[in-house]
Amino acid sequence: MYGPDSNFVEWHRKPQTQETDGFQVKRPGDKPVKCTINLQLDFQPQHFKLDSRLGRLLGIHTATRPVIYSAFWQYIKKNKLQDPVQRDTIRCDEYLKSIFDCSTLKFGEIPFKLPPLFQSPDAIVIEHVVSVNSGESKSVTHWDVMVEVDDTLKQQMNSFIISTESQGMGDIMVQD
Repeated sequence: MYGPDSNFVEWHRKPQTQETDGFQVKRPGDKPVKCTINLQLDFQPQHFKLDSRLGRLLGIHTATRPVIYSAFWQYIKKNKLQDPVQRDTIRCDEYLKSIFDCSTLKFGEIPFKLPPLFQSPDAIVIEHVVSVNSGESKSVTHWDVMVEVDDTLKQQMNSFIISTESQGMGDIMVQD
């Protein structure tokens, strides 16, 4: 689509498309044009933005499915929400009640209750003006976009902390 204040270019990366570290926009015309560039990051594995209520509760904004489920389970354990008699039942506290609109959840319901609270991650939005330069000089604009990359040291530290937490809790209970 091209016209006054309705400039739109859409590009979708295909599986066979090679990695790229930039792109170029050329256009005919003699007047500056405002444009908005929306970048949707291709997370591998897939990431999800959480519903704001669940995100605040779990302390997560955007994460992978396993991380979200793990954080949900940690919340249940930390707040002792698992029914001691019917171990397949979660007793919802006031926060979970407001999110799920029920007083109890069965563990088998979680895979059906959580995904509706998953959203696409936010796009990176760049506002830009494609300007017209007189003469032969060309204007080049660069943006640095921060992206998350796998950090193997972080994964190792998380594994270590989780393993020491389970061992340390027994020691603490004995000391109590």
